[in-house]
Amino acid sequence: MKKFTVISVYNNRQLLQNCLNSSVESQVDVDVELKYVDNSDGRYPNAKVAFESVLDNCMGKYIVFSHQDIRFMEDDELHNIFDRLEKIGDFGIVGVAGVNGRDIISNIYHGVTPSKVSDYNITEETLCETVDECLFIIKNEAKYIDIFKNLICDSWHMYAVEFCLRCRQLSEKVYVIPANIYHVSPGSSYDESYYTQLKKIAKKYKGSFERINCTMGYWHTGTLRLWNQIRNRRRKDIRNGTLKH
Repeated sequence: MKKFTVISVYNNRQLLQNCLNSSVESQVDVDVELKYVDNSDGRYPNAKVAFESVLDNCMGKYIVFSHQDIRFMEDDELHNIFDRLEKIGDFGIVGVAGVNGRDIISNIYHGVTPSKVSDYNITEETLCETVDECLFIIKNEAKYIDIFKNLICDSWHMYAVEFCLRCRQLSEKVYVIPANIYHVSPGSSYDESYYTQLKKIAKKYKGSFERINCTMGYWHTGTLRLWNQIRNRRRKDIRNGTLKH
């Protein structure tokens, strides 16, 4: 069995090659299976459907879900991540950027001009509430594959967040780990489907969680408070030009 299957849905082959693919191919001391899902023609309506197109055929012990514009900055990064996952052992999902309360926890850099995602850096695995979609890892086991397949998420947003919420309902642990990774995107631009997805997830999980804290915001699950938050955030995002129409 290979140590990892790395899955990425891409719409820009050159970006994929320059970032994720080239850095994965340079990794040492680790056997990696690559599964790239071509969505350059928009054939997949959402991330869940795209990932599910290859999920049942993964051969790695761990499955890495990655954006196309992720770069591993050291040639032994996946080797080190594998050792860290083996050390943790008991987890539902592991990410490289996560949230506890209003604290974003991450060692990675992002943006065209690289900057730290957070000043809250870590030196070891750290329990958190949710992790970001840019890169996260699950075990290649039926239990976790089934969690993914049963997500209600039907957009390109919040599928990792929902996976975290479901894990926590099942008393599965959510971790963020230190990683030397660069994410080209600053992660600040998104569209209306984010808010549509947020409302659906809040409705489903409000019986278990009063808040959904994630890297894109800190949201109440109660309907009125959530809608007020969304209205205020939308106005701000439109002014700042970070909300796509």
